[in-house]
This record gives sequence, C-alpha cells and structure tokens, in this order.
Amino acid sequence: MTDERKDDARTVSSHEGAVSANVEEPRCDACGGPLPPPEEDDDGYELPGKGVYVWTRGEEVRFEKVPLCASCSSAIGMTALARWEIEEEEG
Repeated sequence: MTDERKDDARTVSSHEGAVSANVEEPRCDACGGPLPPPEEDDDGYELPGKGVYVWTRGEEVRFEKVPLCASCSSAIGMTALARWEIEEEEG
C-alpha cells in the first residue's frame, strides 16, 4: 500500500476554531434566518418572538422554548387564530 499524499500537505488545528465554531448567532427556528440583535430604541416591529414545543409521554410533559423572527412569529400567530376561528364556526 502506498501513501499518495504529498509531503508538503499539512493540516493545522487548534482549540480556537472549535471554540468559535460553537458560538452561533441566534436563528429563527422556523425559517433559519438570523435574529436581529436587541436594540434599545426599537419601535416594536422587529422584536423577535418565541415559540414553544410541547411533548407529552405518558404523564410527563416537556416544553422547549425556541426563538422566532418577527415575521415567522406573526405568521404562526395569525395561522393559529385563523384555525381557532374555523373550529369555532364548525362547532
């Protein structure tokens, strides 16, 4: 068996790359888009939202809070209200 790698090919790794790889900017759980940083003088239209996943297994209930961008949180909220309205009309 022969080693076909060139002698001048080297790989360098350090802990700095691993540390910076673990630091991720917050992203919307629905669309994957980056969330804007919090600003003090925001007028309220770009405030990120939050969602909650609920799992049940037997008697155990788990909640997972996830970040949402303003557009996705608004769309999910309006969809939920529309479905609730449809169910109210049906019965």
